[in-house]
Order: sequence, then C-alpha cells, then structure tokens
Amino acid sequence: MKAKTFYIGLTLILISFIACVLSFYLLVFGIPTYFVGAILVFQSNHRIQTKLLTTLTPIILYFPFTFLFLHVYNYSKPKTILIPKNFNGILRVVYEENCGSSYTKTDGVITLTFPDGGLLVLNEDFDGHLNFNYYLVNELGNRTEIPQILDFKDSVQKQPCVLVGGSGTIGQTIEANSTNQEEKGITFSDFYVYNKDTVKRNDYKSQQRFDSLTTIMVNQCRQQK
Repeated sequence: MKAKTFYIGLTLILISFIACVLSFYLLVFGIPTYFVGAILVFQSNHRIQTKLLTTLTPIILYFPFTFLFLHVYNYSKPKTILIPKNFNGILRVVYEENCGSSYTKTDGVITLTFPDGGLLVLNEDFDGHLNFNYYLVNELGNRTEIPQILDFKDSVQKQPCVLVGGSGTIGQTIEANSTNQEEKGITFSDFYVYNKDTVKRNDYKSQQRFDSLTTIMVNQCRQQK
C-alpha cells in the first residue's frame, strides 16, 4: 500500500508541476496539489533521499522551466519598427483592415515603417507577439537603434526609448461600403516613444483624442476600398 502511496504522490506532484508551469492562474490549484503529493511521498516506505529528490526537484526546476516555456510560447522572429527621428508620443498599429498596407521586408525581416503621425494601418492579423527591434530613422534613412524599457520610471534616464503599451479594440464602427452594414471594431496595439520629452501614458483626454483620430482615419481608409 505504501508503495502505491509513493506513486500516487509522485503523480500529483507531476500534475501540479506541469499545471503551474503552463499557467500562473493554476498556482492556486497546483500548490495545494503539490503539498498533498509531497505528504503522500513522505508517507511511503521509500528511502529519505528518494523522497527529498522527488519533492525538491520540482521546486528547483519550476522557475527555469517556466521561463523556458514562456520563451518558447511567445517566441517569434523579431520585427523591425522604424520611427521618424524626432517622433515623440504614441505609436499605434491598426490590424486586420482590408484597406491597410501589408508588411514589408528588409533583408528578410518584417518591417513596420511609421508615418510622422504615428498611426499605421495594416491588413495583417494581430499575432499577439511583441518581439521588436526599434530604430529612429533620419531624412537620409540612417537608423539609430533605441532600447525597449519595461517600466515607465526608466523613460527619463534611457531616452530615447520605447515602452510597449496596451492592445485592444476601439468601439464598434460600421464598415464602409458594406451591403449588410456589418459592425467592425478597430484592433490595435500601442507603443510609447520617449524622445526628448515626456509622454503621459494615462492622459485620458489625449488618449480619447487619439482614439477619435484613429476612428476617423480608419473609416476613411475603409471608404477607399
């Protein structure tokens, strides 16, 4: 019976380990399951070294395996974002618009070239991957790579730099030239460019104006189909 207890505990530990690696949200279930498994393992008649190895190995491997899983799951070949040299503010990519432009490639690398206004409309699907290299581009086409920051607090010390913003859908608008007047939202993702000035991420009025401008430009784009 105690031999079975060990294997039942081992199974519970493996299930909890896999669940916790796959999703942070499963920690609330995975951790109690792990402790139940660990208790069963220690109640078995196996050697203490085996019990310690069985219960401590998942703890040691959790962070490396979680990092590896997230890296593999989110990996995509980096895309290039080209930004006008003196641009400062919000860059917005609008996806899934038939009237939009396609990705271009430079030396085999997908390249997003932003206009001076910072709004780029594409007919590409939003793939959810946020792996980019960022460059400021001058009038001669010369590039200067700038870093991506992870925290707004770093925006002053590391200028020029880019902070990845949110993604989402703006309202519901009626698709132009549609015979059935189908409602269609505007799918977008934002980037904050800090370049010799301060960009307020949570400035509601500015965000609202930019959303309105996006809606106007996308509807104009749709009317040109």
